[in-house]
Amino acid sequence: MAYKIIQRWATFFLRLYFGRTIVVGLEHVPKKGPLIVASNHPSAFMEASVLGTVIRRPLHFLVRGDMFNPKFQWLFNWTNQIPIFRQRDGIGNLRKNASSFALTYKKLADGEAVLIFPEAKTLLEKRLRPVQRGTAHLAFGTLPHLKEGDVLHVLPVGVNFIDPRIPGADVIVRFGPAFITEDGNREDRQAIDRFTQTLSDAMHPLVIEVEKDDDVPAYDLVASLYLKSELPHPNDEQVHADLSALGAAVHTGTALSDKANALLGLLRKSRLDRARYYPGLVTQNHLGILCIMLLKACWWVAGGWLWSLIRYLIFSKIRKNTFQSPVTVGAAMVLYPILGIAVFLTILLTGLPLWIFLLWVLLMIAGRLFYPPLSVMMRMLLLAPKQKRELAEHVAAIKSILENLLKDRS
Repeated sequence: MAYKIIQRWATFFLRLYFGRTIVVGLEHVPKKGPLIVASNHPSAFMEASVLGTVIRRPLHFLVRGDMFNPKFQWLFNWTNQIPIFRQRDGIGNLRKNASSFALTYKKLADGEAVLIFPEAKTLLEKRLRPVQRGTAHLAFGTLPHLKEGDVLHVLPVGVNFIDPRIPGADVIVRFGPAFITEDGNREDRQAIDRFTQTLSDAMHPLVIEVEKDDDVPAYDLVASLYLKSELPHPNDEQVHADLSALGAAVHTGTALSDKANALLGLLRKSRLDRARYYPGLVTQNHLGILCIMLLKACWWVAGGWLWSLIRYLIFSKIRKNTFQSPVTVGAAMVLYPILGIAVFLTILLTGLPLWIFLLWVLLMIAGRLFYPPLSVMMRMLLLAPKQKRELAEHVAAIKSILENLLKDRS
């Protein structure tokens, strides 16, 4: 029951946090039976949270043991988290892995689903890193525990963020066909290598890749422009294919890369670097920006300040970019219900009508849909008309290149 409540709240919250959650291949998810879900790992537990809201059947999560604090064991139990320790966590902690794996084997044997990250490391990169053998060891270790007639399915999935740290950016989840684990054991090196290669081959097409880190800002800009403009998006599967093509097309030296980097340079010069995630703001007229700013300001005064405070504190304390967004979102998911209770009690105790509380709730929901930060909108509003026109011309040039690429696609 606790898992379902948390799942529903997380679904609601993450749908507000991300601009869009695009899901492709959900029909590949087995509805029942033992299942290992194998995902890429760009942002700590953010992709685990996304998958937990997309896959309707309950998931169990294998997570780093050093994240576990005994004081919060109840929370880990509620959210189906199972600790896995590494050599760096010490010999004493490594011994705890025996009970963790025994529990994982039991969950799978009981027909449940377990999420694992085969890369065995989290890095905020737009590429699939080498798949390690851990998933094969888990799969072959589970086989002896299965009930007669059961098979163990492995479901590859790619979770593709534009940037998980940016509210309003989109996320694209693509599932591949599940495959059945072949007979083998943890001592069979050839079987382990075959399994690992099969999994790697299955995951690669699902992850949108940008070859060089220097090209990522240009990709983020053109991907945001593609997703948030009137450019045609025939279906979600085509969106994934188009973004994969854009990931390959932004490498240094192409016309798309040159135009995107020119626009990025102008945005940085005007201290508008984050505006690359909100391309509609670049072409919006001043009156439109002012209206959005007023609505955003109302949201901020009513309670949006809490989000700004959480984000500032966490981003200033946590330097590792893979943990910034999931910790921020997790803290907000806990603190906003507390703020809601405080507002409700205040209205109740002061004798104000309850419709004010409902209005507050609607304002908090609607306000999250205006994603650009107030600081970005203010700087955009203060731009000279010449600067604004120059930015708009660069956006139009990039859109023209994108349209030609999409015509070639069709």
